[in-house]
Amino acid sequence: MRYITLTSVLTLITATAWFLTGKAGAGANPSYILIITGLVVGIMIILGGCELFANGVECFGDRFDMSHATVGGLLAAVGTALPETIVPVLALIFGKGGHGEGIAVGAILGAPFMLSTLAMFLLGVTVIILWISKRRPRPTMKVNVKALKFELKYFISVMLVVLLVSLVKNETLNHASAAVLLLAYAVFFYYSLKHEAEKGEKYTDNFHLGIFLGCPRTLRWVLIQIAVGLLFIIIGAYLFVDYLTVASVKSGISPLVLSLLITPIATELPEKFNSISWTLKNKDTIGIANITGAMVFQSTIPISIGLLFTDWSLGSMEMLNIIFAVMMAGIILAFVSIKKELSGWLLLTGGVFYLLYIARIFIY
Repeated sequence: MRYITLTSVLTLITATAWFLTGKAGAGANPSYILIITGLVVGIMIILGGCELFANGVECFGDRFDMSHATVGGLLAAVGTALPETIVPVLALIFGKGGHGEGIAVGAILGAPFMLSTLAMFLLGVTVIILWISKRRPRPTMKVNVKALKFELKYFISVMLVVLLVSLVKNETLNHASAAVLLLAYAVFFYYSLKHEAEKGEKYTDNFHLGIFLGCPRTLRWVLIQIAVGLLFIIIGAYLFVDYLTVASVKSGISPLVLSLLITPIATELPEKFNSISWTLKNKDTIGIANITGAMVFQSTIPISIGLLFTDWSLGSMEMLNIIFAVMMAGIILAFVSIKKELSGWLLLTGGVFYLLYIARIFIY
């Protein structure tokens, strides 16, 4: 009954969003209030779907005795990364001319950058607040260091390849690199399944909608819950990119800039939302793995789509995007390699990179 209630609420919100979409499409000049309302509703649907999905994958991980690193780096990461992946695909299919490709490229490049900077910053803030409030003895995260180093090394290697390919600007090389990236993620997936659980790992707490969510008794209902969550994520992403395109055309703002700043923040709310929740529950490994696993996913699957279906002609801003993401990942990798732990203060560095990037956009 509780799942039916939650699904009904999300369905009602979705129906409202479709109604608003019709209003926006019917009007030659929709109001900003209508556009903003549509964007907010789209985000609500994405988040609701991700709650269902994330709860389902944790139940799946518990049922099959998977480690926190595997659940966070693969199951949760892929699910919560779906909005960012779907946005560029839908932008390419339904976008109008250059606006569609601009939004696609911005979403593709903005995702790994936002994850490695802003998402890490917010996670660091969470850890420090927990320490200040005496809920943690030290401002650090207890993580699976081996798994974290593996994911960061993989991300840095892939992004350096992407940077090199982007500098060469050759269509044949782009297509070949796309195939390499897809293969690279398949290899990453295989080895991530082998992460060993650390002592004390448990699946005990539910997510934010604890009144409604719990582990279903049968695998069939776990899979149904995951599928329903995915459906709402897809619908929410479609609605969001539709309103984002309307906003871009109406405001006259460059679709690339708009999507670099707004789209990744909005569509990455699932990663931030769930990672902070897991950190609050002292599930640090699954919390950080949700972000780093999504970083690897975003640096392979969506970028391969961009290399195949866009011109992939990047300017200085897009190159800086890649460089900052690699630098932040490198800083974290160096720290955990030496200290064997992850400091909340270090994660605040992500906010510095994010502010520098924003300043670069508006100053030049």
